[in-house]
Formats: sequence, structure tokens, C-alpha cells
Amino acid sequence: MEAPLQQQDPLIEQVVIHSKFVVAYHLQQDGPTPGWRKANIEGPMYIVRRTGLPRYKLILKNNDLSADLVDALHPDWELDCQSTYIFYKVEDPTKRIRGLWFHDETERVRVEQQLEALLQGLRRPQPQPAE
Repeated sequence: MEAPLQQQDPLIEQVVIHSKFVVAYHLQQDGPTPGWRKANIEGPMYIVRRTGLPRYKLILKNNDLSADLVDALHPDWELDCQSTYIFYKVEDPTKRIRGLWFHDETERVRVEQQLEALLQGLRRPQPQPAE
């Protein structure tokens, strides 16, 4: 499962979790009609562990072969999960809040639990190397 992803990013060492089909949304906050907009990105979603930094990435491979959604997991991410959706705010305030729609609620729960665990790990203070 890693080989096709490694063509895009050779530092990927493992797929931590994946979902067969996810649809991405972005939150449009300005303009006359704020709300969720389909991002025209849908397909399989992977959370991968890498040998370099950033250590983890979320990758949503677009079925139509145009741009994928790729976000590096960061301790400042904010998650909000609801039935069939995971919403997340990335650390960069210039980027829009993302929404991921899952066809299968069981998969959404599995991905949410894994994401929460990885984010908790990233938020733990890292030991400093001895000088």
C-alpha cells in the first residue's frame, strides 16, 4: 500500500490508517454566502508516518488525478468530529478549515481515534538531546 504513495513522497515509511472513500470540504468564511464548499477532492485517504519531518501527513488522493489534499499533522490542529464528518483547523491561520466526509461512520470513528492518538503524541513535550 505504501509503494504508490512513496512515488509522491519517498520519506513515507508506513500507512498508519486509511479509508477507502472520503470527500473534502473547505469552510468559506467570507463573502455573501459563508458555509461549507466541496473542494473537488475525493478518493482514498491515508494517514502516513514518514522518516523525516513532518513525521505524519494526511493525504487524500484525488480520484480525478488533479491536486491531492496533503496536510502535515501538527500539535496545534483542532479537531471537531460529528456523524460521518471530521472537521479540522490546521495550524496556519491563512488556510481554510477542512472537512472530511466519510461514507462509513465506522471508518470515520477509526480515523478519528487514530488522529487523536497521533495528535496527543505530537503534543507531548519531546525530550531535548543532552549537550
